Amino acid sequence: MTGERFLRMLTRNAALSAVLALILLPFLPRDAGLGWIYADAFVAALVFTVLGYYVELVLLRIPGIDAGVGRVVRVTGWFAGGLWCYVAGRTVWRLLGHDATALPLLPWGGVFLVVLELLLHAGLRASGRPNFYQGEETARFGAP
Repeated sequence: MTGERFLRMLTRNAALSAVLALILLPFLPRDAGLGWIYADAFVAALVFTVLGYYVELVLLRIPGIDAGVGRVVRVTGWFAGGLWCYVAGRTVWRLLGHDATALPLLPWGGVFLVVLELLLHAGLRASGRPNFYQGEETARFGAP
């Protein structure tokens, strides 16, 4: 979908997931040792960062997404994508042998991705970059 190498994206999102896992720890049920719960929180965060990356790429393909009503569409897309990420993360959580009924409700997945994207984009704007996808990839695909 972009010219960015998969390994580069995965490395960046894994580093972000390592930090997010620390934030998620208090919100996840603990039915194993702290080290295992951190590893599982890392995997859950990785689901959000990797799938959230692709949600953002799809949204960037929409003309006018950075202006006017497009911004509302983008945030709505993040929320919907967060629901999708949550379902995938919940499935992974069950595959890791945990009880998924103790996880927060589905809408929190959407809220989580919206907050995550807003924080990431605020940090990127502060550093002078509009998003991770600025550069030759966006020039080639015509994204903003």
